[in-house]
Amino acid sequence: MSAAEQLNSVKIRELRSTLADVLQQVEAGERVLIEKYNDPVAALVPMADFLALQRLDAWIKDAGLRQAAPPKEKRMAHRIVVTNISGGEGKTSITRELAFALVARGYKVALLDTDPQASLTKTLGLHDLHEGESRDRLPGFQAERTVLGVFQKESGEGRLGAPISVLGLDIWVSNDHLYGADALISGDLSRLGNLREAVDVVAAEYDFILIDTKPGITPLLNASVAAADHLIVPISGDKGTENLDKIVRLIKAARGFAPDIAVRMFVPNRVRGNTRVYKELLELMQSYSTVAPLSSQIRDSVLMMEAARARKGLVTYRPGSEVAQDVQRVAGDLLLLLGVSQPQPVERAR
Repeated sequence: MSAAEQLNSVKIRELRSTLADVLQQVEAGERVLIEKYNDPVAALVPMADFLALQRLDAWIKDAGLRQAAPPKEKRMAHRIVVTNISGGEGKTSITRELAFALVARGYKVALLDTDPQASLTKTLGLHDLHEGESRDRLPGFQAERTVLGVFQKESGEGRLGAPISVLGLDIWVSNDHLYGADALISGDLSRLGNLREAVDVVAAEYDFILIDTKPGITPLLNASVAAADHLIVPISGDKGTENLDKIVRLIKAARGFAPDIAVRMFVPNRVRGNTRVYKELLELMQSYSTVAPLSSQIRDSVLMMEAARARKGLVTYRPGSEVAQDVQRVAGDLLLLLGVSQPQPVERAR
């Protein structure tokens, strides 16, 4: 057994209540590891050990053995949740196509499908069964590939399983197992922040993490919003304009876990030309500019559905189409709002 394995340890969440006992152990000459997510992050050691470490550190500096190196910049993902509460506003298509547009620009992108209906997962082909295949053996149907596991653990202990890599991005999928998430969260509301904590662990691996959400206000939606820092609201009709008050309440509830979360952009989606109805809708949406700006419009086009059925991103399925250019403009609007520098597009295998 290694020396590290012989050390006593304490979970960081338990430290406050056990600090007196832990300090007694240290005064008696023991060394105690402090753990977060089951990984050691610090240690409490006797003063004799501390003074010895100070002397060793000074000796290393004097001997010139420490090599100065520039600090490595740590990448942390922009965490974006797409929601409107209403169904039919285009949450999944906006999430999907923005992800592909960002991948085409050279960014590392991950998706979280938190809608048990799994529309996003399905449009990536991850529920497609071929002759002779069993659902149980297909990764897209496995519980451990969803976010469900993070809600089955105590706060601070849940971690995401391995994502599925597809079409140049990573995704934590959805399937029927995710229908159990609301009950898990309702049974212990401290787990509302579990998804955010789990995303914290993987955030340095990506430039963007986009979260697709379920319609309606449920504990899983609250947890999904709390996992993000930015909120995008797609609007495709009158119904989509009726939820601003509910979205504001969602954000207020999430700020206990995500202090900086806010609506960053409204996206006019499935816009049908110059019809009077849509002109009036856009005028109404302009009144939301005090909350967040409107992005460029995305026109109504059957190509969006065709790309999903072809299991491709619109920007690769029909890159020269008007609607693909709409999506690219919205992606550019998002990058501008977030103050993100734009790398050159990269060629990816199709």
